[in-house]
Amino acid sequence: MNESPPTVEYWAVSILTSRTAPFAGLTLLLGILSLPEVLALIPLRAMPLLLAAVGIVNLILRTLTVRPVAFIAPGETKAVAVAKIAPPDVPAVTD
Repeated sequence: MNESPPTVEYWAVSILTSRTAPFAGLTLLLGILSLPEVLALIPLRAMPLLLAAVGIVNLILRTLTVRPVAFIAPGETKAVAVAKIAPPDVPAVTD
């Protein structure tokens, strides 16, 4: 039998209103600015510090954000099915 895993329904918000979207965009922008063609815009010694700071803020925001996001218009919500996480199976052999 091909059973699909049990799911839970959540309501996703627009990715454009997500708290983490600006930091993901900033990470992408910093990555582009680190290309050799445009490297002169940001001093080379500052780049690792900027990338680390943006990454840390992004990780902190991801721990605070629990709602899924979707590519929908700002102010709208969309029902999404998220796989339910179950506890692991009991081992067949115990010590």
